[in-house]
Parts: sequence; structure tokens; C-alpha cells
Amino acid sequence: MGFEIFNRKVQWSGSPAITFNKLGRVSFNKAATALFEKNAVENVLLLWDEQNRLVGVRPITKKDNRAYKLHFGKKGNGAGFSAATFLTYIRYDLSESRSILARWDEQEQMFVIEVPQEYLGKDIQRPVATKDKRRTKES
Repeated sequence: MGFEIFNRKVQWSGSPAITFNKLGRVSFNKAATALFEKNAVENVLLLWDEQNRLVGVRPITKKDNRAYKLHFGKKGNGAGFSAATFLTYIRYDLSESRSILARWDEQEQMFVIEVPQEYLGKDIQRPVATKDKRRTKES
């Protein structure tokens, strides 16, 4: 049996991309993160255009109760935050992690991600938390 080269699913080296993972975490690749770092962005707002299946990620510098706090990787190669409630709200299928190209909309000052129809509208699949079955001794 001979060796074959493995083809990676995602190969967007210089283009901004966003990954939605199974646990509802949103991660930005290095290209997208560079914009946040350049402008000292610590928080983002999430926007949803249901008709066009577009997610907007707008960087903000002021405090806002609706904002998500960005967490940056130690090596400067990415950023992310948990958005499980948002992904549930838009009915995003969390059965697998997926990366999607993002484009910067200069007029709106935000990243725009077009979510394919097949990623939406399915039953939300989440890991089920198990209850602790230990009994407590009552006094």
C-alpha cells in the first residue's frame, strides 16, 4: 500500500474565515483576527439577516450589554467567543464544526458571513449534560 497526500478541508490561508464549532464557539482565523488587533477591538456585536442568511460580526470599542467579549489566542493566531445562544436562535446546525469565508463590509464596518441554507433549520444537536448521581446524606 502506498502513501497518499491528505487534502485538508479548509485551505484559506490569507482570507478571513470564521468557524462555528459543535459547542457553539465562534472562532476567527489569523487573517480576521488581525483586524481586531489592529484596532484594539475587545468586543463584537452579532447581527442576523434571516432573509439573506447573513451573520454580521461588528467590532465595537465601547461597552455594550449586547456585546460578546473576544478572547485572543496566546500566539496571536486567532480569537473567539462562545455564541451558543445566538447559533440556537438562528437555528444553526451544530452537528459538526464548519469554517466559512468572511468578507469585510467597509460600509457596514463588519465581517459578513453567508450561511449556506443546509446549515440552518435543522434540529439543534447539543451534548447532553449528565446529572451527578451521587446521593447526598441529609442531616
